[in-house]
Amino acid sequence: MLNIRNISIRNKLIWMQVITAMLVLGLCFAAFVISDIKGYKERELRNITSIAQVTGTNSISAIQFLDNDAATKNLSNLERVQEDIVSASIFDKTGNLFASATKQGIEPYLFYGPFSDSYKFDDDYLYVYKNIYKSNELFGTVCLKVELSQLEQIKSQKFQIAAVLLLLGVALAFLFAVINQQYISKPLLSLVKVMKEVRRNENYTRQVPVEGTDEIGILSLEFNNLMDQIIQSNQKKDEFIGIASHELKTPLTSAKGFLELLNSIEQDQQNKLFINKALNSINKLQSLIYDLLDVSKIQAGQLQLDIKELDIDKLIDECVQEAQISTTTHIILRDGAMANSIVFADKNRIEQVIINLLSNAIKYSPKGEKIFVHTLRTASKITVSVQDFGVGLPLSDHEKIFDRFYRSKEKDSGISGFGLGLYICAQIIKRHNGRIWVESREGSGSIFYFELPVYN
Repeated sequence: MLNIRNISIRNKLIWMQVITAMLVLGLCFAAFVISDIKGYKERELRNITSIAQVTGTNSISAIQFLDNDAATKNLSNLERVQEDIVSASIFDKTGNLFASATKQGIEPYLFYGPFSDSYKFDDDYLYVYKNIYKSNELFGTVCLKVELSQLEQIKSQKFQIAAVLLLLGVALAFLFAVINQQYISKPLLSLVKVMKEVRRNENYTRQVPVEGTDEIGILSLEFNNLMDQIIQSNQKKDEFIGIASHELKTPLTSAKGFLELLNSIEQDQQNKLFINKALNSINKLQSLIYDLLDVSKIQAGQLQLDIKELDIDKLIDECVQEAQISTTTHIILRDGAMANSIVFADKNRIEQVIINLLSNAIKYSPKGEKIFVHTLRTASKITVSVQDFGVGLPLSDHEKIFDRFYRSKEKDSGISGFGLGLYICAQIIKRHNGRIWVESREGSGSIFYFELPVYN
């Protein structure tokens, strides 16, 4: 069954105008045809009634003197006056047939009483009954059967004209609807396009042109005002995050230093256990603060890159060794050939990306045992991938996973995180003119890729 909600506004507008035009034109043409048919019948009735009146007057003498032949002659002469009269009869005042005449080739028609002034239409004929009076004395009734020979011709002609005009009217209505819908659907589609761009790129500075003061113009204006409010809210939020993160950084560093000093001088193993737990919590909090500071820099456009020549194989090996030290549950393996490539990149930031991908691979594959790091060199780029065999991602999350603060709802809710790591990675790779993406299925693990341009 057709769901109107699934039809685009553009097509709805076109079909609404076309159907409206068809209904209006159809009603107008129906009224036009019916009016013409009614007019023809009224003219025919007046004409035949007059003929019946004259015929009755001319037949009074024949009725008085019982001259059937004279009356029949008068009826026979009617065909010359009106060729559509196919049968005519005169009945006397007692209702008995006095005289009759029928057009050649037509079967005689027997008129039935009561005989009084009246008429009747059927599909093809008009029947007229006209009483004959003289000095208010009733002498009889003239009855005429008339073929409506022009009725079918009028119907056919008018229906043909109506059909041609209806088709022409619908075609013009469709043309005008196509032109007119642009003033309604085009601004709406433009607004939808901008909304998609805003959602995809988080570019809240994007505005839509405001044309006119109608409902669409008001909608566009309110959308622009909403974007301005979002920008202001984000600026305030980013300012707060930046200030709060910066202010927390100094006391947190001091607290970490004191705990490390305390850990070095403490001899009691139970106390050292508590100190190490506190240090782990401090490290997690410090990592979060650094992520928030990076996000603040990214949003402010202040993420600085120290671009230098970088041996990507050496950096990957260092990152693998560092990640391997932090886990006892997984084995991290280099897969495939070395890239043997030099890239121009910020070593610390690319290291941050690789470490984040390795950490996520460990975190989201609790039952997995191996993680593979693969490199592929082409003429113009190098591709690095990190593969795990964990919980995986649904297809709907493949693009959203790199959004700020986004966390997959399908992942284990017991795994901590704020949805900042992959966002920061994506922004770092983007600023290196690279690309980052994921291939994954639920329950089958994930492969995260990033590309960097190669210049040698």
